[in-house]
Amino acid sequence: MTESENANASADPPPESTADDIATAYHEAGHAVVALALGRAVEKLSIVRNSLRLGAVNFGSRRTGRRQDYFETEAMILLAGVVSESRVTGKLNWSGASQDLHQLERMISSRVDKEKAAERLQRRLFDKTEHLLSQSEIWAAVEKIAQNLLQHRSLSGRAARHLFDEANK
Repeated sequence: MTESENANASADPPPESTADDIATAYHEAGHAVVALALGRAVEKLSIVRNSLRLGAVNFGSRRTGRRQDYFETEAMILLAGVVSESRVTGKLNWSGASQDLHQLERMISSRVDKEKAAERLQRRLFDKTEHLLSQSEIWAAVEKIAQNLLQHRSLSGRAARHLFDEANK
């Protein structure tokens, strides 16, 4: 059984969840978990659709825990959605993460001006995000939060923090 199949088998969604719901829940949970792991506060997350997006995470302005490079933290949070979603679906859904990708490209272009350097930086940040999400306790937190999102459609930042801490005991 592959790692992705194993992840799916261990975290069965509620029966009424569609494939899109599951992908969105893991996408938003990925953003939230990487934010929490890197010291950003989460205020709320949701997979309630609106005319602009399928889900959202609202971040708090305060930073907690370890100090991390602001640019790297924000970039990894942006990449965490598509990386997390791909661990469940088996494919990188760049079109579904277009807002995240556009914001990331703006951030990178403000840091480097050569296309090759920008591509290398984005690849390095993507690899770091994949590595973080591959850690068992971090992935367990993504699964817990995604499953709760599928059941309740939204979570408070406090609930997300509790699930994150529970998975990281």
